[in-house]
Amino acid sequence: MKVEQLHGPSQKTLQVVELEYLLQCDSPEVFSQNGFKKEGKIIVARAPARLDIMGGIADYCGANVFQMTLNRAAAAAIQPRNDKKLLALTIQDEKLLEPSIQMSLDDFYEDDKLKSYTNVRKMMSTKENSAWIGYVFGCFFALLKEEKVEKFPHGAVIVIKSDIPMGAGIASSAAIEVATLSVINQQYRLGLKPIEIARLGQIVENRVVGAPCGIMDQVTATLGEKNKILSLLCQPDKILEYVDCPTNVSFIGIHPKVHRSTKSSAYIDARTAAFMGLTILKQELAWDKLDTNYLCNLTVEEYEERCIPLLPQKVHGCKFIEKYGQSVDTVTKVKPDKIYNVRNCVNHPVYENARVKQFIDAIKNVQAYPEHAHRYLTEAGRLMYESNASYRDRAGLGCPEIDGIVNIAQKIGPQGGIYGAKITGGGGGGTAALLCYGDVSASLTQILSAYKLAWGIRTVTFKGSSAGANEFGHIVWELAENEPLTHF
Repeated sequence: MKVEQLHGPSQKTLQVVELEYLLQCDSPEVFSQNGFKKEGKIIVARAPARLDIMGGIADYCGANVFQMTLNRAAAAAIQPRNDKKLLALTIQDEKLLEPSIQMSLDDFYEDDKLKSYTNVRKMMSTKENSAWIGYVFGCFFALLKEEKVEKFPHGAVIVIKSDIPMGAGIASSAAIEVATLSVINQQYRLGLKPIEIARLGQIVENRVVGAPCGIMDQVTATLGEKNKILSLLCQPDKILEYVDCPTNVSFIGIHPKVHRSTKSSAYIDARTAAFMGLTILKQELAWDKLDTNYLCNLTVEEYEERCIPLLPQKVHGCKFIEKYGQSVDTVTKVKPDKIYNVRNCVNHPVYENARVKQFIDAIKNVQAYPEHAHRYLTEAGRLMYESNASYRDRAGLGCPEIDGIVNIAQKIGPQGGIYGAKITGGGGGGTAALLCYGDVSASLTQILSAYKLAWGIRTVTFKGSSAGANEFGHIVWELAENEPLTHF
């Protein structure tokens, strides 16, 4: 096999090496049962998980968010077919799942016209044991629907290898979407820009899978950089800067094995309520500052002075619809039979956006003024604890197990190198993000042991950073008949 490096400074990552090894070991079965050819090119790309340091669910309200890539990732490998079939496989427990899940490109059409996103979402949901398949096949459909390609000339086989736990709150789905779109982009020579890949990934998540997430996950997976923290203004996807992680500072994730989902009713209700509040403010104030539909353009002072008095604590869905119609959100609908916590769900993103800006300043000051590191880290940690409380008490997306980890971290405190901790991403479970200084191995052992004693569950720890999909680039494996894959 000839390995050709086409773009990117480093392709030798754990996920890619494992993918290559497993394709080599399983190649006879894969070739015979799943449609892989023994010769030709296989294109490989990789997209990382992310740790939501600050910002979280405020992204859909236009917040500034602060995100870091993790050393966990999804790798995607694609090989073209001579027919119109799409086949997808995932690798779990170091074996290819068989049989592959397949469909035809023709299935995206009805009477020679592209189906709607709604119909394709329903079609994807009917495939057994395939909750993940919308993230892969949905990429093909979104490219057609968004007119990035007129027609795919042929089908493909795609293999996904991911070591990102599903439901851990570190963007496993975004990594699959971005890795898949990256290999499709190269295979069909679409010439997509990195930010287009991120936007398409969000469309797949919103319109095909049906999860009303913001765009921070896809942007971080695509444009994140190793050992840098991405400051992103989600209006919709403006990268403000890449911030170096200060010397001796680390951000570590602890997953307590509590699953979360942006398709959960609590997350959807929190988002819906925030946009109900925005709709109320737009109609009651007729304020041009709200024309962009981003709540986070309001300062805390403006919000407290002009907006809070207009927002009811709770609103029954049918009463809201009767007075205002549906909200201005394009991916959620107000349900008439639900009661929504409007004021608190608007409070969270407005105050969180202010916290993020203060947090970024504190982290940059740690690097600029190392002699005052303790002072600035203490400030940053306070903001993380406030963010965690706001997720729980305002947005209604807390998690007892994560709160347990946060409480243990807070008790250990700066004397053990732990300055802050908070729930991440969509909330309601997932992963706790910790702000650490120096060697915290003893403190981590204490946290993990205390959690195991309290809940009877072992945790998973996420450490380190890695390249985003754009920084990683892609590689090509050249296969020859009867010639096995070889290692890098």
